[in-house]
Amino acid sequence: MEERKKEYTILLLGETGVGKSTWINGIRNYVEYKKFQQAVSEGPKVLIPSYFTYTSRLGITREVRLGEEDDNERQETGKSATKYPRTYVLEHEDFIINLIDTPGIRDTEHGDAINMEAIMSHLSGFKEIHAICILLRPDESRLATRFTYCIKKLLHTFNRDAVQNLKFCFTKTRESNYGPGQTISSLRVLLKELKIDLLETENSFERNTFYFDNEAFRFLVLKNNGIEVTKWEEKSFGHSWDQSVEESFRLFREMMKLKGHSTERTISLNRA
Repeated sequence: MEERKKEYTILLLGETGVGKSTWINGIRNYVEYKKFQQAVSEGPKVLIPSYFTYTSRLGITREVRLGEEDDNERQETGKSATKYPRTYVLEHEDFIINLIDTPGIRDTEHGDAINMEAIMSHLSGFKEIHAICILLRPDESRLATRFTYCIKKLLHTFNRDAVQNLKFCFTKTRESNYGPGQTISSLRVLLKELKIDLLETENSFERNTFYFDNEAFRFLVLKNNGIEVTKWEEKSFGHSWDQSVEESFRLFREMMKLKGHSTERTISLNRA
């Protein structure tokens, strides 16, 4: 009898526009393809419809799409692409990952209170969360007006024990040389204010921060749309791919070391 694979659940949180949907599509492909050229040859796997504009070196701008939009996903500037929480299941040869996508924090349409209520309802289908990934851009020099709200709302909603399952995932890091960029200074100030010591030592910093650049996934979408790029650009995208694959599996390894956070107590606290 085949041994049942261990399942892990990751909750994703981040501001509208940080790139959660692209991150999920990227992770799907990093799990599927071990090598960049294999992904180029076989084409991208898409969990969430992808849409963006691409401007070539000659100044030609094109709309690029892959996947069919549905009622839960839309592509409108300034609004969260994800309307309600949804789980995407990634199956690796050794384990299964449940990725819970959520509406962007500070979503202007529904508001955070309604979105958080929907997230709590969605979490009732899971016994544990193994990681709560906060997605950040590396170029946020001021977190006080936006990201601060996200973290404080998180701590207000979840049991304090969930702090140990927090992971900080930086997106679009090619421009910051695959590091946290200027965001890290403001993040450290905020965590110190909230008495969260996840980044205090080099050891804890390495365990809790991860650096992705999902432009490599967008490159696959460009290829799928018949858009060619230069050899230099393709090489650069390949480097982003290797970095993101390495960070994805490092995140998985760190998550697997943690005790899962029970959702039952969190849901009970929010119903009280």
